[in-house]
Amino acid sequence: METNEMLKAIGEKELLDKLYGFAYPRCSSSFEAEELCSDIVLAVLTAIKKQSRIENFYAFVWTVARRVYADFCEKRKKASKTVSIENGGLDFVSEASGIDDIIEADEASRQLKRIYREIAFLSKEYRDVMVMFYLDEMKVKDIASRLGIPENTVKQRLFSARNTVRKEVNNMENKNLSLKPISFYYFGTGNPVGNQPSVVTQRTFSQNLVYLIKNKAKSARELSEELCVPMLFIEEELEIQCRGINGEYGMVRRLENGKYIANVIVADYSEAVESQKIFGRHLPEMAEVVKEIIAQNKEKMLSFPFLSKQTDTGFILWNLVNRSSWQLLSKVQRLLAEKYFADITPASRPYTQAAIASPYESGSVISSYGCDGIDASESCGYKHVFMSNLYGPRLEAHFHCGHNIGTDPLILLMLRSIGGLKTDSLSESEKETAAKAIECGYIRKNGDLLEPNVLVLERQNEQAFYGLLQICDKLDNVAEDIARELAEFIKSHLPKHLENEFLTYSSLIASACLGSDLIEECIKEGILTCPESRLCGEGVIVIVEKQA
Repeated sequence: METNEMLKAIGEKELLDKLYGFAYPRCSSSFEAEELCSDIVLAVLTAIKKQSRIENFYAFVWTVARRVYADFCEKRKKASKTVSIENGGLDFVSEASGIDDIIEADEASRQLKRIYREIAFLSKEYRDVMVMFYLDEMKVKDIASRLGIPENTVKQRLFSARNTVRKEVNNMENKNLSLKPISFYYFGTGNPVGNQPSVVTQRTFSQNLVYLIKNKAKSARELSEELCVPMLFIEEELEIQCRGINGEYGMVRRLENGKYIANVIVADYSEAVESQKIFGRHLPEMAEVVKEIIAQNKEKMLSFPFLSKQTDTGFILWNLVNRSSWQLLSKVQRLLAEKYFADITPASRPYTQAAIASPYESGSVISSYGCDGIDASESCGYKHVFMSNLYGPRLEAHFHCGHNIGTDPLILLMLRSIGGLKTDSLSESEKETAAKAIECGYIRKNGDLLEPNVLVLERQNEQAFYGLLQICDKLDNVAEDIARELAEFIKSHLPKHLENEFLTYSSLIASACLGSDLIEECIKEGILTCPESRLCGEGVIVIVEKQA
């Protein structure tokens, strides 16, 4: 086989699959198998560059594979040292210089990158098959259907790894799993797009693993024994949880002693219930202050220069009450930082995750509201558009962070309806979109005009709008009381290794009760309107900046 043919052959998916299948059962994890497979490919490519022709290429590849594996066993490092090949007497150089040889040509460089991507994909495929079969207890045909691969491929991948875990599985067959499954309710602050570690912690297995190390560091072996799960799965899952979604912030951290511990706050459901008392006892006082301010500012609210006509303060207040509760929390957090945790520097990152753990399928419900925002530039004639929506027990989310305004026909039509949009100006397809936008509460029909059914205001009026309900100024004593009680609670519950997350812990506690309880108190007092449906205009606000 000539050099060009060999270079093409080494990149074939079928051969790479076989090489990875060779590496997988010989390694302790799919990540290590990925490294071994990459080393084999690199060694073959390096050898090819030194040979113009090899008669039996595939036999040569397997000779290389066995020699690289022998060296891999000895060193257990990424790079393979000099090895001699009986067939042809070739010498392999170190990985660094091998790569230098390979990437001399752009085409070879692209091929090498493609091969490494393929190996990484195979690594994930093998890992998925094993987890689905052994942990999710799925049948081979169901795994094949889920992954879109033949059943024989599933069987081959199971066979490749079965010997790796069989011994540990057999050792654990007679053990009883004492762990009661846990499910997580996630909470976070900041920008979650690309920064949210819980994206890779959605499975029950992942959540239970993190839960077991929420306060105390444990080794992979300790976790394996406690969960009655082979080390292979534990080690891989721990690595996944350490990396998170962005490689920098995961749900788990690895300590210098090789043990693992949770990298985010995980509070038990009972903690959330207990913490509700700290805020709950002040709810009537908060609601009374809201009622007092509304009485003073009702005319200002109704005459505010909205770009969508408003006649109901109860509707307007959906975008003010929850925000006011968080303003109160911000005041409490300032007191915590300045008075009770002054010697600790709070954690700072683009996004911070926390979770509340409750028994799996226990029926325990965390009643809280979240608020997600999205924005766009140069949309529907506006220089900038910002939208946010509240969601929780009474409201369904219209969108979440990362949603694209420019590709959402309902939002685009709602923006066009600012100032009024004649129904007879719509095409047939636009009329269908309008009907959907009316159904979900984005717009309303007023005669022959379509208008926004959500709060819309100009950027220049944003601060004035939020200034219509400032409860903090009248709740100084309440903030002091909450801060004092909260500081004691945090110090008795927050793990020592996460002490710089005290602000996150206070937000987690508040998210479990403050916003939703204050909303319910205001509905009971007739301050807020009760939404007719969960997908509606309440809690949605649009802030636009007009072109200069």
